[in-house]
Parts: sequence; C-alpha cells; structure tokens
Amino acid sequence: MLAGDGAGSGEYVGECAMGLGPRPLARTVDVTVASVARMYDYLLRGKDSYPADRAACQALVEVMPNAVALVEAQKVFSLAAAERLSSQHGVRQFLDFGCGLPAWVNTHQVARSSRVVYIDKDPMVVAHSRALLDGGGRTEVMQGDLLEGEDALARPQVAGLIDLDQPVAVMMTSVLHCIGDDERPAAALRSLLNRLANGSFLVLSQWVSEDPGIRDRVGSVMRRSMAGAWGQVRRRAEVDGFFGELLVEKPGLRDVAEWTRAEPSPGQPVGVVEYGGVGRIQR
Repeated sequence: MLAGDGAGSGEYVGECAMGLGPRPLARTVDVTVASVARMYDYLLRGKDSYPADRAACQALVEVMPNAVALVEAQKVFSLAAAERLSSQHGVRQFLDFGCGLPAWVNTHQVARSSRVVYIDKDPMVVAHSRALLDGGGRTEVMQGDLLEGEDALARPQVAGLIDLDQPVAVMMTSVLHCIGDDERPAAALRSLLNRLANGSFLVLSQWVSEDPGIRDRVGSVMRRSMAGAWGQVRRRAEVDGFFGELLVEKPGLRDVAEWTRAEPSPGQPVGVVEYGGVGRIQR
C-alpha cells in the first residue's frame, strides 16, 4: 500500500526475518522530514526533492564537502558493476536494494536482457519507480529492505521474476550506512545470501571514514535531518566484514571512485569515501 491509498500517517507494514525485530515500512510520505532517496536525487541534480531534503543536503555538505562527488561515484560504480556482471559473467537476474528514485540510467538499462527487481523502503520511490521504470515485463518494484533477509525472496515480486536456482546479483550500494549495527544488518545480509545459488554476486558499498570525529559529525547531521532514521558511517574494516567468505572480485575493496583503476591512489583517504566492491558466492 502506497502514499495516497488512504492509509493514515504512522501506519506500517513489514517485519524482519530471523527474529531481528520489526522493521517499519512507511505507508505515507512525510515531506517535512528528509529522505535519503530524495537527498540523493537532489545531489544528483534531480527534481524530486522538498525543502527538508535540500536543507539536509546543505547541512551535510558543511560537514562532508565531497557529498556530491560521493553520490556520483556511487551511481557510476553501481551501473559499472551491473554492466560488468551482465556482460562478463552472464548474470541475468538482479535484486537492486535501496534503488532510490529513478535516475538518467538504471540497472535494467545497463544489464540488458536481465530481469531486475527494484526494492526500496521509501513509498515515494516505489510509486515513482512503478510509474517510470518500464522494463518490458522484465522489471518489478516492491517496498521492502535488507532487514527482511531471506524473507524478501519469497515476496511475489521476487518469486515471479527471479529464479533462485540461477545466479543472482544483489545490488546494495549506499544502503548499509542507513542501517545501524543495532538492527543487525550483517545477520540479515547473511540470511539473504545463504539462499542464493552458487555463482551469485554481492555489489556493496557505503560511506566510510577512519576518523571518529568525522563519523560522529556526519551521523549527527543525518540523524537530526531524518528524525533519527539513520545508520552509521563505518570504518573500512567493518565493511570488509560484510563480505565475509565471499570471493572478492578484482580490483578488490576500495574507494569506488577508483574501482575501475588497476591500482588505488597511494596514501590513506581523507574524510569520507564511498567504499566497497563486488563479492562472489563460491561454495
């Protein structure tokens, strides 16, 4: 059920798997509180934002001056990874978590001849995506998130389009910094990946910083802008842990702005970077 269906504000649907606790999924859109999806849209020069989103972006840029560059790097990385998995590894099925508002190019447009399920917890994203993403019967859009774990795979939109006996690419870029450790994202991620066929892939990235002061300042801005609905900037080692026993594809885990380069830039990155890579399930 989406915004405009008559549901009152404060009503929720959805529940987590594995005893992880409830994960509320809003039925209505509150434009007085910033949304990550709308903030990203604004930073990517889109038009689907409101004053609360723009104010949040301005506050974010004050503590993270490279915010626009990070969002652009994440988008380029996501599309490049999807294209590589489709063209070089023959992957024809994608689950795009935290897909965000439709952009100038989207997963199904670079992973050609593939089936894609777009997943986001934001009801505005779901409504816009259903209206704008025409995949010729090869795309679906659903409201949900990572914390459903393997239960997300039983949803009709997934079950009707994705064959879990064949490799699947899970896209999860700029998602995990929206989820705090108290919500056990690593457990939900393992639950999801454990249900996928051998040869499946995980494409994952999130904001990282080795400076605790920067992590705290960015987190403070985001929690204040989003009424507490925020996760955390992590350290690189913490993101490495999300890949677990996956076989990390070349060029490894790094600042995704450098993902297509043979060698990373020398020295430690300063401030916040979008960090991640691609892992393969090889049992």
